[in-house]
Amino acid sequence: MNKSKKPTRRAGKEREKLRSSVFLGSVVLHSALGTCDRLRTASGVVKDKRLRGVGYNGSVSGLAHCDDIGHLMVEGHCLRTRHGEKNLISNTDREHLRGAKVIVIGTPCLDCLKDLAHEGVAEVNYTGTYNNSIGKEHIEYIAKEKGMVLKYLNVDFADLFQELFNNLSRKGGILEWAGYKLEVVKKKIK
Repeated sequence: MNKSKKPTRRAGKEREKLRSSVFLGSVVLHSALGTCDRLRTASGVVKDKRLRGVGYNGSVSGLAHCDDIGHLMVEGHCLRTRHGEKNLISNTDREHLRGAKVIVIGTPCLDCLKDLAHEGVAEVNYTGTYNNSIGKEHIEYIAKEKGMVLKYLNVDFADLFQELFNNLSRKGGILEWAGYKLEVVKKKIK
């Protein structure tokens, strides 16, 4: 008789770390779909151990993109593009936003943070600092008043994807099945 093993705490923590890396990697990959070359960004919502929705920055559906016709710049900001957080909210059932964690590739602007707070998001994890963002103090005020956690993720993207590729090279992984490993090479962009 084969008794199933109960997972250890360590295995549970390792699984949670892997899940977090996979969700972050998925949101990073979605940012490649962004259509504003000033910053290709995306956001994802995580709730109940599942990635519930994703949004990336791009023009209003059916209209020309920055990449096609250029930027619509006003006071240092491109207004042609809808932010990834706004598209995330449009793409996600409201019940999946309440009490959830949102991952932002970049930094949420004041308007996006207000929208996330309004939807009841509990935590916002972000990977970058956006020096052009206005209202930083008000962002922190809103988060504090709403009980929303703002957490900066210091991510080495090469390490993140190498970890994921290594996992896919383990027994049963698609890369192991294909018979090769992938190695991430980190080079400075000129």
